[in-house]
Amino acid sequence: MAIETTDDTATRWHGTEGDPVVVLAHDWNGRLPWIDALGARLADEGFRVAVPDFYGGRSTRDDGEAGQLLGERYADLPGAMHIVSETIGEARALGSERAAVVGFSMGSTIALGYAAESPSLDAIVAYYGAPFPGIAAGPRVPVLFQLAESDDWSGREAPEDYRARLAAEGYDDVQLHHYAGAIHGFHNADVAKYSADASAAAWPVTVAFLRDHLGTAG
Repeated sequence: MAIETTDDTATRWHGTEGDPVVVLAHDWNGRLPWIDALGARLADEGFRVAVPDFYGGRSTRDDGEAGQLLGERYADLPGAMHIVSETIGEARALGSERAAVVGFSMGSTIALGYAAESPSLDAIVAYYGAPFPGIAAGPRVPVLFQLAESDDWSGREAPEDYRARLAAEGYDDVQLHHYAGAIHGFHNADVAKYSADASAAAWPVTVAFLRDHLGTAG
């Protein structure tokens, strides 16, 4: 199975300019079709949704190849955070006053790292993700972790430990939800790890959290 490539690397936008912006940050597989479909669905909820490409047009459904792409991206995390910053900046220039990132695995790590360095986010939804090693200061941003039934956080700070650390520092707006029977990657409809049941259960929790912290145009 080869890594797929495309020249279509521009950020894809859904929804109405000026609505609260939500950046969808893809997982290690790249910007596969499922995340664009999710962007359109989220726009129907009243958000301006951006779907950037963190891999420069590359994507794969193979775990080995995905690991290769992930390593390249993690070697330049500042570049990934710059993409988030530029995307949010573009939306704000067109009237979006509030902003969130919904990240998936790698995308969650990017979102948490970005929020640790920037005050511009109002919320993060982190699907089966954890902070990158070395990011010691947790962002003072509301975070919803959407998690598999169990996961392996070797070499990273587990979401439970992240919540406990921030709580000890006086910040308690961190939520954890686990989905029975789900495994890491359960929301990606283009890979075998996908769980329709877990995705369906997580969706209204995600939308409600975003509404609570961003509001909507309606």
